[in-house]
Amino acid sequence: MRGGSDRVRLHVLDTGLIESSDFALWSPNAAPGERRAMSVRSYLIVHPRGIVLWDTGIDDAIAELADGRRVADSIVFRVPRTLRGQLAAVGVAPEDVDYLGLSHLHVDHVGNAALFPAATVLLQRAEHDAGFGPHPERFTLDPEWYAALDRDRIETVEGDHDLFGDGALVLRALPGHTPGHQGLLVRLRESGPILLAGDIAYTARDYAEAAVRRGNVDREESRRSIETARRIERELGATVWLHHDLEAQRAVRTAPHAYE
Repeated sequence: MRGGSDRVRLHVLDTGLIESSDFALWSPNAAPGERRAMSVRSYLIVHPRGIVLWDTGIDDAIAELADGRRVADSIVFRVPRTLRGQLAAVGVAPEDVDYLGLSHLHVDHVGNAALFPAATVLLQRAEHDAGFGPHPERFTLDPEWYAALDRDRIETVEGDHDLFGDGALVLRALPGHTPGHQGLLVRLRESGPILLAGDIAYTARDYAEAAVRRGNVDREESRRSIETARRIERELGATVWLHHDLEAQRAVRTAPHAYE
């Protein structure tokens, strides 16, 4: 997979589907009781100096459940394609992953963390402190979701962080959804810069209007993070990918296709 190439390659992995019978929980623009499905994505980035997996999606074990798993009255998780299977399709074994970057510690982003015990985990310090502190529930976090993480292998960063020092992969602090929510700016030679913006907004309309859901930990920080993403979009000409906007994600090609 490394192949000696000097190019950065980005594979988009389809790592689950969330069915919601009350999308107003997620989007201020949704009507109460509106039904909508949300995409779940992980991203494999192959850099000449290492392989990075950004988020791990919903637990692969749910793929074995024909009806998915109901995790709340209005929420069902489904896994049509496993993360492990998609990695294998592009020639990557879990032990090949050098870095596991987590946008944040919610269950649909850390579901397969146990597959990568040898990887160095990249977290914002604010997310680490909230998730492993005395009261994670205050920050909409549950330690059971990320119990598989080896705390000795967690590397915390504060703010923006250039992973390889060449500008190709830059962690961007985008707090508000959770205390240490972060995105990843990937600069590609042909496709240009792409910002993996995570859960800063659940739909393109919410992003355009800076409409922030009530369930976020800090709504003002959330608005500032949306403005940060917009600034990256304007100044760098970056494409912004929202993690859960299923309609927008239909235009994104998944693995084995590679963005370069």
